[in-house]
Amino acid sequence: MKIRILVYGICIFFIIIIQSTILDVVQIYGVKPNLMLVFIVSVALINGSVQGAAVGFILGLMQDIISGKIIGFYCLLGLYLGLIIGSVNKRLYRENLLIIIFFTFISTVVYEELVYILNTFLSGNLNFTVSFANIIFPEAIYNMFVSIFIYMFVVKVNQKIEVAGNDSGSY
Repeated sequence: MKIRILVYGICIFFIIIIQSTILDVVQIYGVKPNLMLVFIVSVALINGSVQGAAVGFILGLMQDIISGKIIGFYCLLGLYLGLIIGSVNKRLYRENLLIIIFFTFISTVVYEELVYILNTFLSGNLNFTVSFANIIFPEAIYNMFVSIFIYMFVVKVNQKIEVAGNDSGSY
């Protein structure tokens, strides 16, 4: 468990660095992938709701700190996303890449719609079709492709952690 926390901490650090720096250059039509969301979905599908919620909480908190707006907004969204996606992990064949692609697409649409609604609620200028067509749908497609690589990375990391955990306990 300590190895998993350390490895996920390192992964979270690099995801935050990449998300806040490099991905600003890799935008396609002004849209960049949300690596934090994809990582939350991947961890939640592989490890369940507790670890998914913990990773979602930490990544959401980091996104709150980076964005500089309200602390706790993205934190709660990440927490609930990890809980909800992690709650279905025992009912699915998680090694199927179509599962991660599907859940990444749905999670991105729901997550970004909630962010849009809650950020523009007070201004009264809600235009779902424009935001969906120009931002949310392209980001969901972008996240679907990125999710394949992040999911395969998380699976490999979990396999290595489990091998290390089995070797360390077998004296």
